[in-house]
Amino acid sequence: MKQQHFIFLRKADVITPQSLDDPDAGDIIRSVLLQGFSISPVHILAASSHAALDKFQRVTAGEADHSPTRLI
Repeated sequence: MKQQHFIFLRKADVITPQSLDDPDAGDIIRSVLLQGFSISPVHILAASSHAALDKFQRVTAGEADHSPTRLI
């Protein structure tokens, strides 16, 4: 399966992966930003949203939100 570039949209305890390869990504991101979500500085390459979220949770376990943007 092809690797996709995922960003993560966060609001309180909610974390939502969003593939930038999705044709509707721009509209989705705009919509959730207007709902008060923010974009995490961690970006992940993964084959699916489930794999991306698993990797995101492993990478960010115990981290503060003050890290610079990075692609993993």
